[in-house]
Amino acid sequence: MSIKMQGMWLVSVKSKSAAFPQQFKIEGADTGNGTYAGTPGSPEVFVNGSNWSVTIQNNPGTGFIPSGMQITFPVSSGGFYRFDIQSNDAGGDEDFDDLILTCRTPVDANDYIIYGNVSYYEGFCLFNPCNRRYIVIDTLVALKDALLNPALKKLIGSYYPGRVKALEAVALNPQPLPPSPGDPFTPMVVPLTEAAPIPAKERLTVRSIPDTVSAAGEPRGKNEEGFAFNRLISAQKSTSAAGIISGNIANSLRSDAITIVDRYRLYCESGSLPNAILSFQEYDRSTGELSGDPYTGNGERTELGSSFADRNGNYIFRFKVNAADIADEIETDTASGETTTEQLAPDVLVQLLCPGSAVPVFESAPNWNIGHLRRINICVPKTKSCLIPLACNGQHILQGVGNIVLGPPAASGTRIGSNNFLNELGIITAYGSGAPAVRCAAWNGTLQLRGCLSHNAVKYYRLWYRRNAPFTFFTAFTKQFSLPRFQGINVVDTPVFDTAKDAYLNVETDTTYSWLIAYRNIKARIATGDFVPGSYIFRIQGFDASLNPVAGTEETVPLYFESQEVAAHIDPEITMDGVGPLGECALFTLPLVNGTVVEGAGLTVKFKAIHKPASSIGFMNNYGLSMAKGAGGFAFTPAAAPANFMAPGILDATINSGRNYVHGNDLNCITYFRGTINEAAADATGYYTVTLLPASGHWLEPGQPFCAFGISLSGYLRLTNGESGYPYFSGGQVLIGIQKP
Repeated sequence: MSIKMQGMWLVSVKSKSAAFPQQFKIEGADTGNGTYAGTPGSPEVFVNGSNWSVTIQNNPGTGFIPSGMQITFPVSSGGFYRFDIQSNDAGGDEDFDDLILTCRTPVDANDYIIYGNVSYYEGFCLFNPCNRRYIVIDTLVALKDALLNPALKKLIGSYYPGRVKALEAVALNPQPLPPSPGDPFTPMVVPLTEAAPIPAKERLTVRSIPDTVSAAGEPRGKNEEGFAFNRLISAQKSTSAAGIISGNIANSLRSDAITIVDRYRLYCESGSLPNAILSFQEYDRSTGELSGDPYTGNGERTELGSSFADRNGNYIFRFKVNAADIADEIETDTASGETTTEQLAPDVLVQLLCPGSAVPVFESAPNWNIGHLRRINICVPKTKSCLIPLACNGQHILQGVGNIVLGPPAASGTRIGSNNFLNELGIITAYGSGAPAVRCAAWNGTLQLRGCLSHNAVKYYRLWYRRNAPFTFFTAFTKQFSLPRFQGINVVDTPVFDTAKDAYLNVETDTTYSWLIAYRNIKARIATGDFVPGSYIFRIQGFDASLNPVAGTEETVPLYFESQEVAAHIDPEITMDGVGPLGECALFTLPLVNGTVVEGAGLTVKFKAIHKPASSIGFMNNYGLSMAKGAGGFAFTPAAAPANFMAPGILDATINSGRNYVHGNDLNCITYFRGTINEAAADATGYYTVTLLPASGHWLEPGQPFCAFGISLSGYLRLTNGESGYPYFSGGQVLIGIQKP
């Protein structure tokens, strides 16, 4: 997502650490629009405008695409404010150093820069955690909970007696809140460290000097005459008297309240709000507030502008406030050419907007007496965040493969939900209702990737994939697929990928056709056979009708693809104890020992069942020999054994005619069970030799002179397409005959 900027800045390339070509694009400015090479040492770009943006782009070989971007916080140095814009390109390192821009602007006497982080909070925390000097109550629910504590009720009631009384009256005769845009609840602000409900209004005595050179340090050219500024030399604060609330009850309760508030903060959970849309207002205190009333929100407001947070929830916003009063120059403290002015330190409100809506969903309490460079962190109740995530009404985007539900993404890459477990490699264990019961399985076949992009702003979406390994790069996934829709009374299949847009149509918001509801959440059909086996990262991102990225609509999921590849075979040469080896269709005559027929002479069989013979990774579930006598089954020993490992890749020494996968951890999966190649006694090609004995002690029944036998090899792999699981494989059958002498 682009970084939004205000005012005049100089933009330069600080560093580049990437193999892909890099560039950055300036848009929406009065001066400086264009696309610039990401080359260190290239000239600074002079940009000015009330509202413009910068976008870093990279070219992974398919054309320039937006890079991931994040900002650092500004610092003041050498008469300039400076901050960096860091980027991560389509490669797999995700280190945000591929191209770094530095933005700097002169410290101007009339400019204010605020910055900080936007986050949500939830849990057992009644008060806004971003405010330490005040109890700030953001919601009606939090107010009701706070009033349950007697000390807090007295403290809050001493500042807001009318609102507490009104709430108690409503409780006796509850009525719904009247319909109105936005949130009708005005934040309540109660001081913790002083009695005054609102701090004294501050004024800034500012000394500045008109700049006679350009921001780049050169004499001003004709094109820059309109961008002269007053370089800030110093700013000194002074305060006016503040109103004090009457009575001593607030003073006696504040110490108890501090302890209570700190206890609640221990149970407060929070997280960042990436790409938050912010609007800023200057707030002029009402007459009542200036005279000692608590904050009411009824003062006059001036719109300052808007901005966006980056991927981490960090933002920077710049605004200009004209001097309220110009004092006489102070002869003893003002050098020749300097100007002394007096400014009112502005009070600032910050609002959060949901995409597509101009009505704020949340408004902060005022931030009093802002200086020229001020950090303001913004904490939003999670119920009002509208960005967790944006794409699907509070739910995550990629929600399933076939009938297997995927939980929300975690920082580790895992997804756990609906009793299903996807690990960081994309290997799935599923117990959930409706899902095939698979354990530590890879994905195989054609996968129906399901997701939710129901927000009206998302008209298209794109998909990318890369190997889940360092130094790998995203490649566009553009495979066409069709979804059903009504055409009159008929249902027809219609392609979803729009080649003209180079994007998939989001049928969830499309009104051109009547798409069948049950199929609208299918976002892609992925043929795993098109990929080299291994772990991949798939990424989805939503776009508006103009193919601009929509905030909060990007998500990734790991998927481990595996093509079915099994080497299964029975050596047709079978050996009978006392007889020797014979080939397929051999006729064995039971041996005689001292004139007695050996009814249960052992049959030595050599076989292999190996998943992925050329790899060290496999997803064998089970394999084994079976025997049919005549038209029915026949029992023999040894039986199949559990696939217990002495060491990774080495099975224990249990003699067996097959092995069965032993499931352990749902996330820490065994990926080295490949089959007979894991047997310590297997030969170099993976063949394992076992001697079969009849469980009954005899191959032929009394009075039975002969019978035909079939020895078969088969098994199942731990693979799934999300709708079915464990594909079957077979190693063929060897036929033999056994007769009595």
